[in-house]
Amino acid sequence: MYARVTRHYFGGMARHLAELRPFLKPGAYLGYVVGDQASFFQVLIQTGRLLADIATDLGYEAVGIDLFRTRLATATKQQIREEVVVLRWPGPSIPL
Repeated sequence: MYARVTRHYFGGMARHLAELRPFLKPGAYLGYVVGDQASFFQVLIQTGRLLADIATDLGYEAVGIDLFRTRLATATKQQIREEVVVLRWPGPSIPL
C-alpha cells in the first residue's frame, strides 16, 4: 500500500507541475513545503529531492531545497526533514 500511495503522490505532483506550465510567465518562481517520509520498514523517501528531479525533467530549474524544520516520523520515531523546494520556470524551450 505504501508504494501505491507514494506513486500516486509523485504522479499527481508531476501532473500538477506539467499542467501549470502554460500559465506561468518565464522566470516565475514556485515554492513547495514538503516532508520526507519514512515507512514502518524504515524506507526513507526524500520527497524534496524527488520532487526537484521530477520538476527538472519537466523543464523547471531546481533553485534550492532548504530545511524548513525537522519533525518526528510516527512510524520510525526518528527525526525527518521538511523542506522548502524552490523551482523556477524558465519558459518553454520545447513544445509543451
